[in-house]
Formats: sequence, C-alpha cells, structure tokens
Amino acid sequence: MSNHGSTRARVLHWFVRGGVAKTADGRSFPIDVDPVVVGRDSGVNIAIEDPEVSAIHCELRAMDHGILVRDLGSTNGTFIGPMRVHEVVITSPTDISLGSTRINVEPSTKQRVDVGFADHFGPLVGTSPKMRRVFGILEKVAATPLSVIILGEAGTGKEVVAKAVHDHSPRKGKPFIVLDCASIPPTLAESLLFGHEKGSSPSATERRKGALAEAHEGTLFLDELGELPLDLQPKLLRALSEKQVKRVGGSTFEPIDVRVLAATRRDLGAEMNAGRFRSDLYFRIAQVRIELPALRERLADLPFLVEDICKRVDRPKQAPAVLAWIEQRLASHDWPGNVRELVNVASVAATLADTPGAIDDVLTLAREQGDAGSEPATAFGEAKRTAIASFEREYFAMLAKRAKGNVSEMARQSGMERHHVRAYLRKYGVDRGSVG
Repeated sequence: MSNHGSTRARVLHWFVRGGVAKTADGRSFPIDVDPVVVGRDSGVNIAIEDPEVSAIHCELRAMDHGILVRDLGSTNGTFIGPMRVHEVVITSPTDISLGSTRINVEPSTKQRVDVGFADHFGPLVGTSPKMRRVFGILEKVAATPLSVIILGEAGTGKEVVAKAVHDHSPRKGKPFIVLDCASIPPTLAESLLFGHEKGSSPSATERRKGALAEAHEGTLFLDELGELPLDLQPKLLRALSEKQVKRVGGSTFEPIDVRVLAATRRDLGAEMNAGRFRSDLYFRIAQVRIELPALRERLADLPFLVEDICKRVDRPKQAPAVLAWIEQRLASHDWPGNVRELVNVASVAATLADTPGAIDDVLTLAREQGDAGSEPATAFGEAKRTAIASFEREYFAMLAKRAKGNVSEMARQSGMERHHVRAYLRKYGVDRGSVG
C-alpha cells in the first residue's frame, strides 16, 4: 500500500470547541472529541441515578462549532427547555434535561486536539483530522489485548479496520475468524459460535468447532454485532469472561484465548434501551470505540484514496485522470456507499481511462446499478451493461489469482467487505479453488 510520506506534516492538529458537563451533585466531566455517554448504566461515562433516565441515554462530544448533544434512543427523551432534541449542537452554556436530572453543558473556546502524524494504518489511508485521529488510536490499541468495537455506516471499511488491527497485533499469523451475525440462521447461531458435538441435532453429523474455538490464540471479528440473537448474548458474555466454551450437546469446557473485535451499523444505544441488546455485553466488547467517518465527512482524503485504489487495480498512472473526472462529474455527490462506492467507481474509471469518453459512458451505469430498471432497453444501454460486467468479471478473476483465492486477502486488496467479495465471485463463477 502507498505511504504518503510527503503529507505527514500537513495536518497535525484538530481545532474543536470542547467544554465541560456539570451535574447537580457537583461532578464535572471534560468533553472532547471522544463521546461522553450519559445514562443509568454503570458502564457509561456519566452515571445518573434517576429511574427516568435510560441505561444509555445520550452522548456529548466536541465538534468544530460547539458541543454535539445526541439522544441515544432514550425512553423519556433528552430536552433543552420544552424542546425534545434528537441531535443538536450547543454553542453557549445550556442546561439539558434527562428525566428529573439536569446537566449543565458549557462549551469552551476552541481547543487543539493532537491527531498524530500517521496518514495511513495498514491499507487505510487519509490525511483528514478525523482519519488521522482514528489512525492514532489504532496504533495505540492494536498491540494491546483490548476488545474494540468499530462503528460506522455501510461501506466505511469496518472489516478492513479489524483485519488491520489483527495484522498489527501480537496475534498476527494466528487465526482471524469472521462471523457475520447478520447472516446467521437463528437455528444454527449457537452452533456456529460455540461449536457442537456429533448428534447434538439432526444436522450435526460430526463434531465441529465454533468460531470462538477456531479463533483460539487469534482474533474473532463479530461483524454486525447488533444482529446477534438476544438469547446468545449472555452465553457469549460468559464465554468471554470465563475464557472457555462448551459445545452444543457437550458436557465439558475447553479453554479459549481470543481477542474480540466487533462492528455494527446499528445504533446500539437505542438497541440497549429497547431491550434488544445487553449493555453488559456491549461494555465488555466496547473497551475501545472506533468511529469511522462517512466519506462525505472526509472529502479531503479523495486524492489519497483514488491514488491507492488505482494502485490496487494496477493502474497507478491513471490516478490524476480518475481524480479529475470525479472532481468534475461528482462534485456534489455525497457518496452514500462511502469508500466501498468510491472503490467501485475509481476502479472502473482507472480501467477505462485510456479510452476517450469511456468513463462518462460506462460510469453513468456504474452509479445507477441500484436502479438498473430505469435504464432504457437500447443498444447503448446494453453496451454499457456489457462493459460493466466485463470489467467486474476481469477484475475479480485477477483479484482471486493475485490473492490465491483467499477471500480475506481479496477483501483487503479491494477495500471491500468479505461478503461483497463473495457475492461477486458467485455472480461471475470465479472458482477460488482453481486459482494458484
């Protein structure tokens, strides 16, 4: 991956308006860019003993222009005066009300947050303050045994972050096991997580390890943690706390040594308040929180991302042309698919950059793949569809060969999540077993 060494000193600090939160009982809590969570649960930053306050009620954090107050799906709401607020930025001293409790939030003048020098971490690149801060945190926590939860919209690269943390940890070279909680059939969930003994169910024809045992001495990445069935959550918490698992149908425990990383798109605060996710499991896993910004919040990183993507598809010299096309044609685009969408667009553009007009012709379709039915049934439209399919088939065949069929490596090189890589392999019949 590229090392943008020339940009290392470009952005070293982030100037935000922090402040302080003061409770009625005289406690004071500093507010900076890391979220300060307020609620009744003992695991939050500001614990409130008020039955009208939800376990995970709201959060406070420093922003460029003031202090963000965000309700986390509380039952009784967060109020400023008579107004119930979901998300608001406070720019002057203000009382917020949670149940019968008031907290005074006082913004300060702008303060400097050191975001470090790093402009990359593993395959991740960026020079924006938000990404530099993420890289700084990742550098510090990767070598520790701490559990990490990675938050962010779809396409921001949560699995890429998890793999990079594993690769920079003492567990590198040991198993990196991915369990996608969103795709687990409810009837198989316990077996997939803990394993099973032969004969424990009609489908259990042999003794098998679960994801926790497979990750022994390595890392278990729980993708879409918020989708984990509620009845499994206390069992997972017990296994992590006691460092041992018992297979379904078994009578003995086996020790495990596993570091857990997790990711979710869900608002777990709201899920906990609704009783769909256990707060004790959340705080056990969320020893460190990493929040990945959406691409629209880090558009300054586009040149570095495009350069990196063009190198991945072996078209490094096309980066200036691709960036120029994106800046000209997609200036107002808000990138709802985030970095994953940029990877798709820039990969196609880099491949077609040698053919005049081809980027405009083909990428019109690439950006509208989710609305393919609106494309007129014309020879031109069919030609575009054929070009896109040809590119995708060639790209994933080449990727499979380069990664020797390893889906995790393919995901790393492409900047995509594993299940999206697998979907493309199935779509074009790319046989991972036949590549060498």
